[in-house]
Amino acid sequence: MKIYESLISTFYSLVKGDNRYKFYKKLRLNLKLSREELVVKQNESICKLINHAYYHTEYYRALMDFNNLKPEDIKTSADLMKLPVLTKQLVKNNISKLTSNDEYSKHLIKITSSGSTGEQGVIYRSRMSEDISRASWLRNNSMIGWMPLDKTAWIWASPLQNKTYKKGLLVRFKMFLNRKIILNSFNYSESDFPIWYENILRFKPKVLYGNSSIIGEFANFLIKTNLSLPTIKKVVCTTEQLRNRELIEKAFKCKVFDQYGSSEIVAIGIEINENEMLFTDDVVVLNINESQEFLFTPLFSFGFPLINYKLGDTGDSADIHDISKTYPFPIMNLKIGRTTDKFLTENNRKISTSSLGSYMAKFDLGIKEHKVIQTNYKDFDIYFIPEDTTNVETYCKKVSDCLEEYFGNNLNIKCYNVNRLPLEKSGKQLMFKRTFNLEI
Repeated sequence: MKIYESLISTFYSLVKGDNRYKFYKKLRLNLKLSREELVVKQNESICKLINHAYYHTEYYRALMDFNNLKPEDIKTSADLMKLPVLTKQLVKNNISKLTSNDEYSKHLIKITSSGSTGEQGVIYRSRMSEDISRASWLRNNSMIGWMPLDKTAWIWASPLQNKTYKKGLLVRFKMFLNRKIILNSFNYSESDFPIWYENILRFKPKVLYGNSSIIGEFANFLIKTNLSLPTIKKVVCTTEQLRNRELIEKAFKCKVFDQYGSSEIVAIGIEINENEMLFTDDVVVLNINESQEFLFTPLFSFGFPLINYKLGDTGDSADIHDISKTYPFPIMNLKIGRTTDKFLTENNRKISTSSLGSYMAKFDLGIKEHKVIQTNYKDFDIYFIPEDTTNVETYCKKVSDCLEEYFGNNLNIKCYNVNRLPLEKSGKQLMFKRTFNLEI
């Protein structure tokens, strides 16, 4: 396996210019540090990022000058709070000013979030930042015994059918190299579960990974049909709040772990034991403001620095300074309320709205925000806030075309140009919402 791991690392480095496996090995070394030693490394990373942001971006130079701050004034995670919050809208309004003027900004990678926190985010990552993000995800998984080349089945919303033939082949080749299969939950129904079961049975993965609510549905199917998948030794849930741990443990007869991350910040936390979520702050720093909102600073976001980035999640800061006895990281009391609605087709197939949001964003819609409400199988109300340059007709056409791919023709789509999107009764913003129930 070490030979195969070396081959994979070489393939990523030489063919793709991707050094995630090199950084993975370096980040693994941090697991052996004391908390004090890790904080020293963290502070060094903070100083480097702040210097980069101040001397190489227009945005942070102006922001720090306005607040009478110099790079040497910010040396620790607590010092980061001297800078204001960076919201998703501020990022959208200042793309060029946040982009650095050095070599890190060459070949930036655009990242668009699904909008599961209520607002879609758009950021950019340098090649190095992307590699370290992926390396951190691999390292965090290794903390629960999920090693990079373990066979894995992903229950994942992946609109593969929307990729070109060439890109589709590349994705499948990468899955083969990484000993991974995808059970596509972008467009699914319970009738797919027997096929998923047979695929997993043949592939014999060690780890099952994916959206917690859909894994919960699949677990319920296994229990009802008295089926088992004995090769699976770990289930790792992500994307949403884990609400059905006992059901999943019963179906798969193994431990269930919760993982915390996002499109913008890939690896934030990993649960090494039930209700012991570790926040891996050698790669990203977390601060919490008075409203209990999470503010993140990815320490290697060179090329497009994010400092005190407001992701949209909230949590309890009471236990954030308790340090794990196993690893040199703090334990966080995670209370994210992320849930994602699923749209329904006429034949009662479920469409992942988080992936639908990411797919729509690839079409450069040219708006600030929107909210898509499915009121019936063929009926949609769309509320949008335009930019000054928005072509409303073009926007509505792009969204309609996208919806017709999955819900068929003759849709009843109503577009509303608004100044503010309608909120839920709870005050929370949802990008996608369904207001009718599944017909059985």
